[in-house]
Amino acid sequence: MQQLRPVAQVYLAVVTAGALAALVAALAVIAGDREHLRVLAVLAPIFVLSIFLKSRMTQQVDLSANVPILIAAYLIGGWSVACLVGISAIVLDRRKALSRILFNNAQWVLMGLAGGLIYETMGGTSMQTVPTDGFEAALLGPIVVSIIAVIGINAALMLGILAFQEQINPGTIWRSMVLTSVGPYFAYGLLGLLMAVLWSIGGGFAAALVLLPLLVARRAFNQYAEQREAYESTIRALVQAVETKDHYTRGHSERVSRASVLIARILKMRDDRVEALRYAGILHDVGKLGVPTRVLQKTGPLSDMEFAAIKRHPRNGTEMVRGIAFLEEAYNGIMHHHERLDGRGYPLGLAGRDIPEFARIIAVADAFDSMTSTRSYRGAREISEALHELENCAGTQFDPTMVQALIAALQLEPWTVAAPAEQRQVDVELGAPSFDHDDPAANLPTEPDPQIAAEAELAERRNQRLLHRRDVTRRGGWS
Repeated sequence: MQQLRPVAQVYLAVVTAGALAALVAALAVIAGDREHLRVLAVLAPIFVLSIFLKSRMTQQVDLSANVPILIAAYLIGGWSVACLVGISAIVLDRRKALSRILFNNAQWVLMGLAGGLIYETMGGTSMQTVPTDGFEAALLGPIVVSIIAVIGINAALMLGILAFQEQINPGTIWRSMVLTSVGPYFAYGLLGLLMAVLWSIGGGFAAALVLLPLLVARRAFNQYAEQREAYESTIRALVQAVETKDHYTRGHSERVSRASVLIARILKMRDDRVEALRYAGILHDVGKLGVPTRVLQKTGPLSDMEFAAIKRHPRNGTEMVRGIAFLEEAYNGIMHHHERLDGRGYPLGLAGRDIPEFARIIAVADAFDSMTSTRSYRGAREISEALHELENCAGTQFDPTMVQALIAALQLEPWTVAAPAEQRQVDVELGAPSFDHDDPAANLPTEPDPQIAAEAELAERRNQRLLHRRDVTRRGGWS
């Protein structure tokens, strides 16, 4: 408890007190009731066993198989049974910190309480036996609403403890953890309905059979998580290779990715596009693998040929990641993140809305991180100064909408700049370029190189044909 912040201690005390009150009330309800005790005796061990069926959704989110058991508990035995089933997992928590034990078990109790009370309030009845006329369709409404309530209580309690203890912005928690798990948790919740139906047909033994689809679902979710982790490993390897060649931008790709996502959230971009943009931000400079190391690490002025090699990196990057199928729209962000709104960028010299949205976002994020990072020839600029520079260049180099979105995002979430000490050490050891092609104030506008533009245009056409074929395949035809 001493490790918790004071405000988190108060929050935990309130949550725990609520759960204790619910448990006392639940014990009073089921005391001496053999039917309730029988349901509890069957479901509590299943609830404990289901803890070992946890599925990995993402690096931040695990999908617990306890949820359908908890839902089945109040559908069969009411809120009182659900509360007591929820506390049964405490037998496995003895090695955890006291604060974690209290919060985890209080959370399950309150989830069971909320779901059960809402189900009963909306007219839901016990599903211990099958009605003579079959399953009552009128129960579907209370069941669905109660499942949503269970998910909502879980999300609200997690938002609270993470916000108070870890001081994470609730909006960040909502987007990165809650939204990604709502759909899978609801699907899991429907397995609770299946369990209750099986109980009504064949009793506790039949209900236990729901563990089989839980095992199948766990396998499916774990495979999905493993695939995502493989994608992430591939991307991290590419980025690490770039940073091995170009030390002075160490960590730059991750920061550009984060800033791009912040902009996308302000623009209310769909989650699938935000994910693609995140990858595009991480990989936007991967094409530097095709640029000679001596050029990337050169400390003096670049010749025209050397600068032309630098300007090829967007096209190179697009070609390198073209075979990674899940990137799709990210290709455009990688290819065009050095285009300018006035048409004086590269590789194609696109202007205005002809520049893909991903590229316009990454361009702003890229320049912002460059300006707020320390270089050997200058210190990191203040965030306010960097934002002012972006505003000065809005309408010529950058999309004003994206600039304003970044400003709005940084008012909601703090930004951590690159560590100066680490970058200075790299600069001393290897030297740093005397220019920074990502810094809008450090470079004069450049006309697109004709040869690079021609090569990039061919690559862009191939990219568009590839995306079109995928779209046609998904629609199942040409219509």
